Amino acid sequence: MTEKDRREFHDEFSEAEFFGFAKSYLSEAFPNPQRVGCPPDCDLQRMAAHPVEARDAVSQHLTCCSPCFNRYMEILSDLKRRG
Repeated sequence: MTEKDRREFHDEFSEAEFFGFAKSYLSEAFPNPQRVGCPPDCDLQRMAAHPVEARDAVSQHLTCCSPCFNRYMEILSDLKRRG
């Protein structure tokens, strides 16, 4: 992405708007009712607690499975609340 493209993007969308859209999209776009390829909850918890060390196939899975993405967001929220 060129500097001009970045400026145009920032003019059109704020970072908060972009992340809000991404969160909304990922939470609904990939229902996965059969829960194909879903990692165990402990893997989602590990990734939420230690995102750099735990980044692997789980993070890729979150981009194509809304139930896992939503569970991951719940775990992050719980961690943030406990602070």
